[in-house]
Amino acid sequence: MNTNMFLSVAFVLAATVYGGASMPIDKESLALNGRWSVQDTCLCASAPAVSVAFKAVTGEVTFDIEGEARFLFEIDGKPQKYVTVTDRKKQKFSTPKDSKPHTYRLVKVSESNPGKFCIHGIDLGKKGSFAEKPKASSRRIEFIGDSFTVGYGVEGKGPEDGTPFEKTNASKSYAFILSESLRADYHVNAVSGRGLVRNYANIVPEWTLETLYDYTMMGVPEQDANTERWDFDRFHPQVVVVFVGINDFQGEPPYADVGKFKQAYVKLLDRLRALHPGVKFLLVATKTWPNDDLGGVVEGIYNDQVAAGKTDILYKFVYTENTALHGHPSENSQKELANTLRPLVARLGGWLSR
Repeated sequence: MNTNMFLSVAFVLAATVYGGASMPIDKESLALNGRWSVQDTCLCASAPAVSVAFKAVTGEVTFDIEGEARFLFEIDGKPQKYVTVTDRKKQKFSTPKDSKPHTYRLVKVSESNPGKFCIHGIDLGKKGSFAEKPKASSRRIEFIGDSFTVGYGVEGKGPEDGTPFEKTNASKSYAFILSESLRADYHVNAVSGRGLVRNYANIVPEWTLETLYDYTMMGVPEQDANTERWDFDRFHPQVVVVFVGINDFQGEPPYADVGKFKQAYVKLLDRLRALHPGVKFLLVATKTWPNDDLGGVVEGIYNDQVAAGKTDILYKFVYTENTALHGHPSENSQKELANTLRPLVARLGGWLSR
C-alpha cells in the first residue's frame, strides 16, 4: 500500500439495495479516517472520531450499522443529524435531491470501551451513484491519549449530567476540532480511563495504553486478545500529539512508578520515530489530582530529549475547565485546548501561514 495515501483505506463493501440484490461499492469511492478493520463483507472500528466519507449524487443515504454507538451525519462538512444505534439498524438520511455530487461523512462520536461497531452496507437508493473519492489532505496528525482526547462527557452540563454514552462527543474534542481547523487527516487513538502503564483505579491492569496501542480496534482486545493487530504502514502521521499520563497519576493510589512511566514514554517516542521517519511530537500534560505529578514528569522527559539532541519535539502544559461529566473538560474548554495547541502542531508540521 502507498504509505502516502489518505490516512484512510479504500475497500469494496457490499451495499444492500433494499428490495433488490447486493451491489458492490467501487473501492475507490470511500475514504476512512482512523483505524479501521477492513473485512470482506464489512468494515469495523472502535476508536472515537473514526469516519467514512464519500461523494455521491443521490437523494438518500442508508447505512447498515451493527453495534452500540452514536454518530454524526454531515453533508458538505456541515452537521446534519445525530443518531444512536444500539444493535443492528439500517439508518436512513435524506440528502439534497439535485444532480450535483455532495460530500457525505458519518463520524462516530461515542466511545467503544470496550467494544466495536461495523458497517455492513451503504445504500444510495435506486438512482444514486458514487462520484470521485474525497481528496486526501497533505497533513496528517495522530493523537494518543485518554478521556480528555476522546471528548468524554463533553456535553455534560455538570459532573452528574447524564451518562458517558449520552454525553461523550468526539467531534467536540480538541483533537477533532484542531484537525478540522488545520484541514488535516487524523487518527484519534485514545481510550478513557487508561494510562500508559497504570489505568485509573487500576482497572483491567493488563490493558494499558502501552498494550492496547498495537491493536486496530483498541476497544476489542480485552474481549478478544487475538483480534487484529494494526499495520502501521497504513498511516504515517507527520505530527503526533501525546497527551497521556492523567490516569497514571490521578485518583486513588498507588500511582504509576515514575521510572517505569518514563521508560515506557521514551520507548513509545523512539518506536514512533522508527515507524514514521521524520515525525514530530507535541508532548502535552495537565494538572492531576490529588498529587500534581504529571507535568513535572513529562517536562522532565522533554528536557532529557532536548539534552540528547532531539529537535523534533515540543512540550506544552495546559489548563482545562473540568466542569463537564465526571470532572472532564467542557465544550468551551475543549475549544480553548484546540486553540492553544493548534499553533504548536502547525509549527511542527510546517503548516504555519505566512
